[in-house]
Amino acid sequence: MASSRNNILEFSSAGSTIVDSSSGATSGEFGAIQFLKDSTISALTAPNSSQGRVTDASKLLTTFTAGTILYGSFTSVTISSGLIAVHNV
Repeated sequence: MASSRNNILEFSSAGSTIVDSSSGATSGEFGAIQFLKDSTISALTAPNSSQGRVTDASKLLTTFTAGTILYGSFTSVTISSGLIAVHNV
């Protein structure tokens, strides 16, 4: 079966993890971070992969409003406030 960039985003069947500020660092292979409440990212790891590459991920250490979704390749996220869903790939 051919692989396409869209395969990275097909995370609905791979499950999700709900993360709050008491969760600490949450690790895995994520294709999206969805903000369920206003949230502040305090640490984020986005590997340099050919698919879903996120350049300058350190600029994402900020506050996002509820409803925002970040797409890309992420392997670890920590928030200092709020509630997010990380979607597995």
